Amino acid sequence: CMPDDGVAYFDRNDLLASKDIIAIAEAAALVGISHFKITGGEPTIRGDLMEIIEGLAALRPQDLSMTTNGLRLPDMAYDLREAGLDRLTVSCDSLIPERFAHITGGRCAPDALDTLWRGLDVATDVGFHNIKINVVVMGGVNDDEVADFAALTIDKPWTVRFIEYMPLGDSVLVDQADLYTVDNAAIKARIEECHGPLGPVWRESEVGVGPASVFHLPGAKGRIGFISAMSKPFCETCNRLRLTARGELRSCLFDGGEVDIMPALRPKPDKDKIIELMGCCVNLKPEVHSARGNRAMSQLGG
Repeated sequence: CMPDDGVAYFDRNDLLASKDIIAIAEAAALVGISHFKITGGEPTIRGDLMEIIEGLAALRPQDLSMTTNGLRLPDMAYDLREAGLDRLTVSCDSLIPERFAHITGGRCAPDALDTLWRGLDVATDVGFHNIKINVVVMGGVNDDEVADFAALTIDKPWTVRFIEYMPLGDSVLVDQADLYTVDNAAIKARIEECHGPLGPVWRESEVGVGPASVFHLPGAKGRIGFISAMSKPFCETCNRLRLTARGELRSCLFDGGEVDIMPALRPKPDKDKIIELMGCCVNLKPEVHSARGNRAMSQLGG
């Protein structure tokens, strides 16, 4: 999800502070938004993460979750749970250490994959249930591992979700997206060829199901999900808004439709104005998203 040359950095004053994020969430709660997800970049590098979680948890949402690379979970899982976080989604695109290092651009320590698995164990021990593992499937990169990922659900009560590669912004693979995007129908067939037929799961029984179609292997403790934004766009049922670290509220991951929330936050939050801007943002949602997004995932969050 990262551009080859990294990302641009902004002045701290141009980014949302914890109080800004909480003010936006307070306004969102007033108009019925009851699910909050903290994403990134990588949220665990924020020094005020616990303050943000505590502020969001105080609003008593139906669900408060976070997406993370999992590398700081061994040290942070307990504090995250105590702060009020309900669920965790961990991104992991390979089970092979050398390949994991390649996919992450060599930015991780050699034992990073071991750290991730240890973090999942710690998270489970401190009370995180319904853990999800997100796998972005890339043709010729990690698509040969899908059956191995699916096998994780046999003994673990996790939901492993296979996500079609999405060409967003100037990320590394975007100019050859056709080579890397693998239809989830082919992934499902490959899993069934190895493990047998997948049984459907009632969507309402999956916490934080979002846009995923959910299945299970026979006798497995966990579940398997497919998020097929490219082969089967789900725009007509999308009910999400994304807030960037710079205060841009986006109606769509691909097409933007951005509304700037910053003017409604400073010098002090104006809840009525924030709510008005949220309505404007919803009205910008496209009927169907474009074939390529205008900003990299690393700038938007999953």
